[in-house]
Amino acid sequence: MEKENALWHKVSEQEKEDIKKNAKKILDEFASKLEKIDVKEGHFENQDGLRDEGTGWETDPEFRDTMFANAPNAEGDSILAEKGGWK
Repeated sequence: MEKENALWHKVSEQEKEDIKKNAKKILDEFASKLEKIDVKEGHFENQDGLRDEGTGWETDPEFRDTMFANAPNAEGDSILAEKGGWK
């Protein structure tokens, strides 16, 4: 008999439902906190998908590092994403 990995087990239907409920609760709480964040910039869209270079504002380096670490694709100082693909 093969030794079962302690981190993996077959998930029951009840566990699946519990996971879905917990995930929805976490996402709803996160979304409600995001709504309270005051952003300095609004919606931006143009034909090229690129912004004109500017001075911008100073960003917390830890936040920047975290964003780039979580981005599916990054190139240099840009996060590469499909329009509407990173939701």
